[in-house]
Amino acid sequence: MSHWRQKARRKTPKMVAEILRERDERRTAALIACITDVSSSEGPDGVTHGVVAERAGVPVQYVEWKYPSREHLIAMANA
Repeated sequence: MSHWRQKARRKTPKMVAEILRERDERRTAALIACITDVSSSEGPDGVTHGVVAERAGVPVQYVEWKYPSREHLIAMANA
């Protein structure tokens, strides 16, 4: 137990860049998993921005911005 005058130690806040990098890594991993799942079950023609975004829980606008074509999505998952 600490003395009543001592302040509790606070956790060091993460830098904004670190938070954004971690979020991007999580999103990319989720997208890769969904793309491989969709392409194995429905074939490469089933891979669309909407389907992948919905299954990964990522905004469609983000997927369309980051990977502008279906070929980019498939290439990213195969890399």
